[in-house]
Amino acid sequence: MRLPQFSLNRFGVNKKVVLLALALAVIGAVVWGAAGRKSSAPVDPQQLLNTSLQKTLASKSYRFEISCQLGAKKEPISKIKGERVGEDRVHIKGSLINSPVEFVQYNDSTFMKDPFSGRWLTLQGNQLAKAESFIIEFNPLANFNFKDVPELKYVGCQELDGEKYQVLELVPNVELPFLENQFNTFKYKLWINPRDQRISRAVINASHSGNDRALMQIDLKLYDYDQEIDIKPPV
Repeated sequence: MRLPQFSLNRFGVNKKVVLLALALAVIGAVVWGAAGRKSSAPVDPQQLLNTSLQKTLASKSYRFEISCQLGAKKEPISKIKGERVGEDRVHIKGSLINSPVEFVQYNDSTFMKDPFSGRWLTLQGNQLAKAESFIIEFNPLANFNFKDVPELKYVGCQELDGEKYQVLELVPNVELPFLENQFNTFKYKLWINPRDQRISRAVINASHSGNDRALMQIDLKLYDYDQEIDIKPPV
């Protein structure tokens, strides 16, 4: 039995056009394959960490959300939203030890809002933002001051709030005296935005090998890097 013979000309198709389409398809497949091989290249965790820390710490401004839990308590003892510009302008609002708080640090003055009267109190020459006991809430990037990082692992890409992030897990030696006096082990999980290579979220678990009750978890979100943020002293 003979099969019917088809001709491209019968359908009004130009042979040169068909050959060109086939050539473009082959080129596209080659390019796609090369891109796939490039995207699957192994990630150097040390390089990723160094780059993300450098770019994050160099940010001139940012907004953040931070919550802190102590011990086995499920409810956070502090929950803060804030924004920071440079080294001397900070605005935070939320709750500390289950009490409402709002602070503004502007140059060398600290302003504190009285939760009862709603009036602002001025503490001239008192840079509360630089106090060690408030460093987590006023300067969250201080959590990324490391002496060294003995343990580091890249765990792949994960989706967070509809976006994909590169994720690192690490056990660093931190350079925060206030925390070092209470804890001796810090485990970090970092979500790094692949577009700007800055840290978007960090979950920090701190513990003490000699005290089962010495537990702390910090959940930190960072965003609006290098955006125009206007922080002024309150009236």
